[in-house]
Amino acid sequence: MHYQRLPKGHFALTVVYLITGASIAASMVFSLLLFLSLEQGLLMKLMFGGLALVFEVGKFYIWYEMGERTNRGDSVGSLKALCFYGVLAGLSIAGSVGGINAATNTLMKGDEAKAAEVQSYNDKIVSLDREIEINEQAAQAYIDMKRIANGMTNMLARNQELRARQDELRRERDQIAITSQSSLMGLMSSLADGLGWPLERVQFGIVAALSVLLDFFAAFFISLLGEETRFRRSQRKQEQQAVPTAVVPDEPVVPARPDYYHELVARLQAGELRCAKGAVSRMLEKPLEEVEDIFHWLLQDGIVYRKPNRHFALSQQTTQP
Repeated sequence: MHYQRLPKGHFALTVVYLITGASIAASMVFSLLLFLSLEQGLLMKLMFGGLALVFEVGKFYIWYEMGERTNRGDSVGSLKALCFYGVLAGLSIAGSVGGINAATNTLMKGDEAKAAEVQSYNDKIVSLDREIEINEQAAQAYIDMKRIANGMTNMLARNQELRARQDELRRERDQIAITSQSSLMGLMSSLADGLGWPLERVQFGIVAALSVLLDFFAAFFISLLGEETRFRRSQRKQEQQAVPTAVVPDEPVVPARPDYYHELVARLQAGELRCAKGAVSRMLEKPLEEVEDIFHWLLQDGIVYRKPNRHFALSQQTTQP
């Protein structure tokens, strides 16, 4: 079954435009993150940021131009555009990888700081465990020396204080641990544990995949918009060709007046002949079909005119002296 291709509706085009714009904007932002993370002067950041924006916009326009050339059958031009796009896409993906990597490094630094804080609480808890253990050993020594009343009571009270302090530290540590890790870092940590890879390799793999996916995602929707533009252009051309041009009819070929025509006109204008088809037909002994032509000539020459009742009358009456 053959399905006719129809133009996309306003809703579909609006969604495509929104997705395309968001994809291009995201690609630009990730490329800019790389330059914003560089510890250089403001002027250098602006220069490299502007260069990144030029590359991003140029890259997507080249992809659209490649579709135009392919549609025209220009294989050499399409290949040149593809090579140029590949160069800019490589630069863009590298910039996006660097930008996303810089952003994830910032997250990792925050997570590492929180992890260090959690570890500090763990160290304090372990230190208190050691002190409790020492106190218990001292209490045992007091028991062995039968001096329970002198020192053991103090040791037990001190251990209770230390255990209460441990509980307080554990609650504070757990509170930090709940918010210590972002969702992205949690994903990378889980993948690193599952694959047995270092966290740095998992991080690079994720940001590279996101950058490539984002770039080709935007390129796909730009191709979609380009194809829709070409289809609408072709459809408008077909509609214009289908509109019939106004045909100017040829002028009717008017046969030459017969020899008796001028005599007939003279008799009509002299009042010798009534201006009626029947009277003319009887005088000339001609059928009414030929008389129709005669009256057509009379109308064209302005000899007679047609009255509202469809009868004919002379335009100018010639009276006899």
